[in-house]
Amino acid sequence: MPASLLAVLLSAAPVRTSYLPLPAAPGQRVALHCIAPVHANGRGVLFVHGASFPTMLAAGFEFAPGDSWLSFAARRGYLACGLDFIGFGASSRPPSMMGGGAGMPVTRAPDAAAQIALAVEHLRAVPGIGAVHLVAHSWGTVPAAAFAAAHPHALASLTLFGPVTPVAHPKFEPVRSAWWDISAQERYQQLRYARVLPPGRVLLEPAVDAVWAGRFQASVPRVAGDRAGRLRIPSGPLADIGDAEAGRYPYLASSVRVPVFVVYGNYDTVVGGDASAATFLAGFSASPLRWRLCIADGTHVMHLEQARRSLYESVDAFLHAAEAQR
Repeated sequence: MPASLLAVLLSAAPVRTSYLPLPAAPGQRVALHCIAPVHANGRGVLFVHGASFPTMLAAGFEFAPGDSWLSFAARRGYLACGLDFIGFGASSRPPSMMGGGAGMPVTRAPDAAAQIALAVEHLRAVPGIGAVHLVAHSWGTVPAAAFAAAHPHALASLTLFGPVTPVAHPKFEPVRSAWWDISAQERYQQLRYARVLPPGRVLLEPAVDAVWAGRFQASVPRVAGDRAGRLRIPSGPLADIGDAEAGRYPYLASSVRVPVFVVYGNYDTVVGGDASAATFLAGFSASPLRWRLCIADGTHVMHLEQARRSLYESVDAFLHAAEAQR
């Protein structure tokens, strides 16, 4: 590693976490992890995660000290923040997640959009922050687009990384529980996409192989009576994914009036290929700037893979293009 790069990584600003109370749910709070910019550009970028793991295992995951997507954005001048939705990571768990599983699915898209609103309001109140860009992954693109549609002047841009697009034959299975469970090792194995990639092909970064599953295990609180190693995950995202695959979204894409970027890997089976991505992006007809990019050698979790820097750089280029539209 070049000495100059090592110096940058080791001098990276620390992650600071704020806890924002939810007005509609007394006692509940969402965690917002932020890294201050190295040379502030007067802008913030808010990352939101997908359906099963939180910020510090996604945009905030460190492949080496100071080497994460959050850190990259901070070095580019942004106040870089990642939101943990209720039920994930450092955010609180609602009572229904601590029981036997009965109840409405936790963290449906409208609730998540309200949590995004809290985070955006918090960022916009930071002195010197003139605009906020929103970068969402997977299921997180559903509440992110819902927020953008309902608040047309709140954002500078909207990036949808690996969005959930409609499929030809959706499987409709009603979600009737508050949460579902999985082991850390099972989720790690899913990240490898062995059934999608060519035989023997591995795209995950070595650091993911080494520490990701352990950190995922540590990110979920233990509940008495759970089977050993099983982690409780909010089931609201599963219900939203089912709706999205059937073409039912909790927003009108034509109501989004900020620049929109759809970015995905060539092995991303959630997006469903270039044709699906193009049709999905076309729905954002009121956007003044629409970009679409397929990055080679990437799956649905490209932010944890060897192509991640192509993802970082392309999103950064889009943010600059969006700024030029203002």
